[in-house]
Amino acid sequence: MTKQMLPLVFLFFFVFSFTTHAQWASSPAVNNPIVRAGNNQTGHRLVSDGQGGAIFCWTDERVMVASSDVYAQRIDKDGYVRWTVNGVVVSSATNSQSGPDIVSDGAGGAIIAWTDTRNGNNDIYIQRIDASGNVLWTPDGIAVTTDTSNQADPKLTTDGRGGAIVVWNQGHWRLPPGSKIYAQRYDANGTARWSTPVLVSGTLRFSNAPSITSDGKGGAYIAYAYYPRPEYDVYAQRLDSNGVVQWAAKGVGVATSSGSQDAPLLVGDGTGNAFLGYLDWTSTTQANLHIVVLRPDGTQATSLRATSTNGGQLNHNLSNIAPGKLAISWQDGRTAGKVRAYVQVLDTNGTKMWAADGVAVSNRTGDQVAPSVVSDGSGGVIVAFEDKTKGALNTDIYAQRVSDAGAPLWTAAGVPVCTANNSQQFARMLPDGQNGAIVAWEDYRPSFSNVEIYASKILADGSFPIAPPQLTLSSKALDFGDVAINSTSSKQITLSNPGGAAVTIASISSSDPQFSLTPDDNTIPPGGDVTAFARFTPAGKNSFSATIVINSNSSSGPDTIRVTGRGTGAAAIQVDKTTMSFGTVTIGASKSLPLLITNPGTDTLNVSSITTSNASFTVSIASRVLAPGASFTDSVRFAPSATGPITANLTLNSNAAGSPTVISLTGTGAGVVTLTMDNTTISFGDVTVGANKDASVTITNTGNDTLRISTFTSSNPRFTLETPLSVIAPSAAKAFTLRFAPNAAGPLSGTFTVTSNAVSSPHTITVDGVGVVSPAISFSPTQLLFDTVKVGNTKDLTLTILNPGGQTLSVSSITSTNADFSAVAGQCEVAGGSSFNETIRFAPSVLGDRSGVLIIVSNAPTSPDTVLVRGVGSDVSDVQQLNARPGEFALAQNYPNPFNPSTAIRFSIPAQGALRLSVLDHLGREVAVLAEGVHAPGTYTCSFDATSLASGLYIYRLSFEGNTISRKMLLLR
Repeated sequence: MTKQMLPLVFLFFFVFSFTTHAQWASSPAVNNPIVRAGNNQTGHRLVSDGQGGAIFCWTDERVMVASSDVYAQRIDKDGYVRWTVNGVVVSSATNSQSGPDIVSDGAGGAIIAWTDTRNGNNDIYIQRIDASGNVLWTPDGIAVTTDTSNQADPKLTTDGRGGAIVVWNQGHWRLPPGSKIYAQRYDANGTARWSTPVLVSGTLRFSNAPSITSDGKGGAYIAYAYYPRPEYDVYAQRLDSNGVVQWAAKGVGVATSSGSQDAPLLVGDGTGNAFLGYLDWTSTTQANLHIVVLRPDGTQATSLRATSTNGGQLNHNLSNIAPGKLAISWQDGRTAGKVRAYVQVLDTNGTKMWAADGVAVSNRTGDQVAPSVVSDGSGGVIVAFEDKTKGALNTDIYAQRVSDAGAPLWTAAGVPVCTANNSQQFARMLPDGQNGAIVAWEDYRPSFSNVEIYASKILADGSFPIAPPQLTLSSKALDFGDVAINSTSSKQITLSNPGGAAVTIASISSSDPQFSLTPDDNTIPPGGDVTAFARFTPAGKNSFSATIVINSNSSSGPDTIRVTGRGTGAAAIQVDKTTMSFGTVTIGASKSLPLLITNPGTDTLNVSSITTSNASFTVSIASRVLAPGASFTDSVRFAPSATGPITANLTLNSNAAGSPTVISLTGTGAGVVTLTMDNTTISFGDVTVGANKDASVTITNTGNDTLRISTFTSSNPRFTLETPLSVIAPSAAKAFTLRFAPNAAGPLSGTFTVTSNAVSSPHTITVDGVGVVSPAISFSPTQLLFDTVKVGNTKDLTLTILNPGGQTLSVSSITSTNADFSAVAGQCEVAGGSSFNETIRFAPSVLGDRSGVLIIVSNAPTSPDTVLVRGVGSDVSDVQQLNARPGEFALAQNYPNPFNPSTAIRFSIPAQGALRLSVLDHLGREVAVLAEGVHAPGTYTCSFDATSLASGLYIYRLSFEGNTISRKMLLLR
């Protein structure tokens, strides 16, 4: 699907009306927009730009919902957006690009990978972007893999040399489903360094949710969840810089105990080891958060729980805050009825540096979810989280700083980062290098159908940067166009203050007094705006331009607006009528009235168009140019095309003040009504008594006025009208349904009478039909029970077919759902009131209960009809030898298959010996033994009764003298 260009006008407006946000916002109600482009921007990720700022990437639906692109943006350390407003395109190929991950390239730019559907399935693509927002590799990205299976969930880490290692989940969705973890390394030039993607998870059939971190030597640690069914385990692997697997082929099982272990997250410890956090569901329905330290050789230095408390832990986040030290945050359910955010710091030896069960980051009354943690640069951490104190649909972003000793440094509740309207979610952070952090999140402040991305900087003391007053203008150039002399034209402009202190406007001056600017208020609070009106009042017929200067305390002032406009003479328009009434005019005729139009103004009057809002009214002259004082007479004609009152507006568009000029037009159309029918005689033919048959009559209005049918009656109650009466517009038609429903045998007739406002009313329709009595069918007995018949023998029973109806009953076929039961004749003719004896034969093919349904197809209204048949196939033994000397060792397919509840199984052995015939369920568990022991050579058959077993797939297996044959059979109930 090619992305459309519908939003171009919208984007144009944003580019020229949204001024680049300067400096960090100083209010949690304002913040800094990273992207505001319409529809949804989600799944943001951010990395440092190496200069105290951040580079962002996200999934963007600005072009169309459900067809996304990948965009990026950079904001510097001072809060200035450095690239194109609303971001630069990383990839906008056909179909969708989504779910990006990002890693720094070590040179002020970043490397971004994402999932891409341009080829019709999920592939992985990668791109590098420099510090100026330029893409450096192939436009729209380099294909990491385009395998015909689906690839998804790419994750990145640096290779320490300006490139990156990307890991992803590659799987097929056949049955059973399967997926593997693969990785590839790209250098700074976009060249794949490994000859083929490296299989990370080996033989593990269903692996997903990869996480990756650098091993500090150009390689990477990779963790992933493995699904051996029905529970997940956590595995890990290490690759060196050449893509060589360092541990076992399928990785090291970090968490493989009973129950599920999932959601692995990795972060390097800065000394060559790696911290791994995961959720363990082994002993409870609530997850316990575990932390493992992985050594380069694949062993574990330590393994421990983050907290010993109950209630479960979710949404963990890891950050390496110093060599050998890990900060980990999570949402915790230990307090009944409340979710709280906790944080802990531990070292490579597994020693917890703070309280054994972690430090709570806020005492606010609402739930605290999805915490994110980063280093504060002094041994402590900063935690950002979603706070739901104001309700689930009005979540805010809060943050807390915890010292290296585990003590909260800001208020007990934390500090607000964003308190805008609606909800904010998924806070992600970067350290700012000054003991504070840059926080970014998804923001619903526009509406719950439009999510955007915002960011703010939080300082070391929990406060916001204080930006100086700054005045921004929604436009810095205004063109008033043509304005009549001594008339005034106004244009609205918005004055905004994205700074941290109030803007005070000291004066506004204009280089030409014909132009002016007046704001609603001379003081603009931080984050606020005021509306101002620029005005142009020309004193002459010339082109004018000027500069309006706004003097204020803005850090970027004084600010200027370039204004232009042209003065024109004051044209005017005058008409001699404000309403025109044409009276009654017959359809097909017309009537004209004059209209005098005059220019009493001082400039040329340009009447650009004279139009009517209804095609029944037309004008002779559609436009005219009039000198001052001149006039002309136009002719307005009324030619009705429909009956009844008709109104319209005559609109004169001109350059006169007050344009357009509107005159009311009225008139009445008069017409006649005629009626025609496509059929005035209808014969319904034979119709079964108690049934009915429909026929259609189409009535057309060939006149020019509305046809109104007042009655549509029948002289015989067996003939009825089924369609509601209605009006029919001129030249329109309507189909009416007539129904014949005889209540007795024999011919019937009648007349429908149609009365209307047509000149030839009433109209008649003659109808006739014949009532007939249909055949019927019944059986004696209603079911046949054959009792027990030996396999190979037959038994016959009589089924009497009766016809209590009036017409001859024709039985065209008698079939059976079970081949063991059959009808000897299969067809018959039965006169009304008589019967026919049909012979039904039972010839069991296998042992056990046999049942079926006879399906009788006839001309009776109830056809097809059914009769239940049952019997039992028997023999002298459970296992019967059929042939004394077979030539091979064989196991035949059971019959019938599928079966319910019994089936027969035939097998052969070539010589005397010990055999065993058993039945296993789909999990390999033995559910029955059908034959066992020493048997003579020959062919055997035995019966399997599955009455006590559940529906499903079963395996039957024959073992004989060290040889085994297995087959499948299906039990369906």
